[in-house]
Amino acid sequence: MAAADNSGAADFGAARNAWWNWTVPPWPWPPAAPQSLVQPINPGWSLINVTNNNSSAPAIERDVLQQHSYGRQIGRLMDALSVLVERLPASEKDDQRIEDFVALAKEVAQIKENARLPRLERLRKDIEALRQEDPKAYAQLKALLVR
Repeated sequence: MAAADNSGAADFGAARNAWWNWTVPPWPWPPAAPQSLVQPINPGWSLINVTNNNSSAPAIERDVLQQHSYGRQIGRLMDALSVLVERLPASEKDDQRIEDFVALAKEVAQIKENARLPRLERLRKDIEALRQEDPKAYAQLKALLVR
C-alpha cells in the first residue's frame, strides 16, 4: 500500500488517493441556517430602562443616572443608614431587619475590598513599568503624588 524510496520514508499519497478518489457533490438543499443573522435577544430591554410607565419624570431620572448610577445611589443610602444603625440602642439592634442590613453592608464592603486589591496591584505594576520605560513621566507623576 505505501511505497518507500531509498531513504526509507513511506509515501502514503498513492494509497490516500486510492481510498479518497471521489468528489463530494454540492449540497442540493438551501442552507438550514441563515448565512447572516442579526437578531436582538430582548428588544426594548436594557439595564437602564426608564419609561413613562415606571417613572413620573423619565427625563430627570435619565439625567440623574448619567451622573449617579443606581449602585452609587444605593451605596450612599447604605452608608447613611449604617451611621443611623450604629447609633441605635443595643436593644433595637436585635431586630432581624437591622441584622440583615448589617450583614448586607458587610458583604458589600467585602466585595469592594476584594475588587480594590487587584486594582491596586495593577496600579503598582503600571507605575513600575512607567518608572522603567519613561523615567521623566515617572518623576512627574511622583511629584504630583507627593503634594
